[in-house]
Amino acid sequence: MKKTQTQPKSREDITKLIAAGLRRTAQIPGIAGYKPQPHQERFHADDHKIRLFIGGNRSGKTVSGGTEMVLCLTGEHPIRSKLFPVPFRGRCVGVDFESGINRIILPEIARWIPPSLLIDGSWESSYAKGERTLTLSNGSTCEFLSNDQDVSKHAGTSRQGIWIDEHCDIEIYNENLARTVDSSGHMWITVTPLLDISWEYDTLYVPGKKGSATIGVHEVSTSENIYVSEAQMSILTDGMGDAEREARLTGHFMQQHGTIFKGAFTHKNIIPPIIHSDTWPLFNKWGCIAGFDHGFTNPTAVLLALFDQEGKIVIIDEYYETGRIVSENAAALKKWFKSVKTPEYISADPSIRNKDPISGGSILIEYAENGIYLSLANNDVDAGIARLRGRFKNEQLLITSNCERLIWELERYQYAKYVNRKTAERNNIKEQPLKKNDHAIDALRYVIMSRPSLPGEIDTRVGNILNSSVAIDGTRIDEELFDKAFDQSFKAVFDEYGMEI
Repeated sequence: MKKTQTQPKSREDITKLIAAGLRRTAQIPGIAGYKPQPHQERFHADDHKIRLFIGGNRSGKTVSGGTEMVLCLTGEHPIRSKLFPVPFRGRCVGVDFESGINRIILPEIARWIPPSLLIDGSWESSYAKGERTLTLSNGSTCEFLSNDQDVSKHAGTSRQGIWIDEHCDIEIYNENLARTVDSSGHMWITVTPLLDISWEYDTLYVPGKKGSATIGVHEVSTSENIYVSEAQMSILTDGMGDAEREARLTGHFMQQHGTIFKGAFTHKNIIPPIIHSDTWPLFNKWGCIAGFDHGFTNPTAVLLALFDQEGKIVIIDEYYETGRIVSENAAALKKWFKSVKTPEYISADPSIRNKDPISGGSILIEYAENGIYLSLANNDVDAGIARLRGRFKNEQLLITSNCERLIWELERYQYAKYVNRKTAERNNIKEQPLKKNDHAIDALRYVIMSRPSLPGEIDTRVGNILNSSVAIDGTRIDEELFDKAFDQSFKAVFDEYGMEI
């Protein structure tokens, strides 16, 4: 007769099962039985202070992270045990205690700890549940914390090695990194990048790939694990979308697959700087305009653009500053324009005309009082994104490589997402861009939407661009026409607010 399996009824039952599993795991030969695969050997041999192991599911990242800690705790690490002989002070950080620590990290550590190094040969004697600290007979200790704890819980004395498994908040990362300063310790992060983990990408992955002296990056796909068959991989990813499937199998960042300009904005759209270069005399004959997105806590982003009569636009420089008031921005912009090229008009976020309920003034008027005259852009986001994608694809829109903030934003610009997976599964995909890190992109939209539509594009209003011919037929305007158009527009703005010029 088949025995019916009893399901745990309470938290106490679950705790007993976990403890029993840890006891069973602790009876195996331990770290002496560890046979690292080639990608794991490379990870263990990496002497960078910080190592990022980004891997697909079943790629061996958790085993790599756990064995790295055990090798250090036991004094068996081929590199770090020479720098940090036992007793070793370690720390493990999981996503939470229920799942990340109790079900993943603790069993992985217990799996590799030799029973001979457990106090009295017993896991229960070595692991203090209340303090969540493991103490070995050689004096090595390892504490277990979680990402959902308060940051203050991650403070304390220095640690020689810290393992963070899966995504954590950047505040948690920074606090743990600080714990390795005094000891000249090291950190390693093992993660499958299924979330929009932008801080890991920008703080660790990009510098590491560029050859940082302190950060090592290890990208491992599931196929590199010799113990996982193709059939198992197929079962693992059945029913997943393309981006999630690739992330789970290769460890590639999903955010780089779900960007709005994926397939449109490429390296072909980035060219070398041209300001005062050998080609500057040619480009200096082109018309010049600017896009403007005002901010204070968020940056004020201004893009300087050149255009020709065939509709091609080149973004040649950027202004990207935070914490500056209007007068400071205005002074800096006038100096900037003088050193590079003065735009014939500046197309800005139309919200700058909104009146302050107390003073009755507006950002538009304040900039005008400081000598920067702004026109109101067409702020149709969907139309602007569609036009940007088209211009990028046909290489009618180019950006010089010195516009680093704009390029940075374009590579990360995403549609908004739901708070959790369950909500996402019950709703259609969001079609609104995520309102984050988009200030230079907004300025770029204002530039593009101020220009005439090209063949094949939907014709839209260009915004209040001084009624100038530069926004109507694409030709560069002469000074007399510009001055006339500007005077008319400036008067219209002041009339709107009941002011006299």
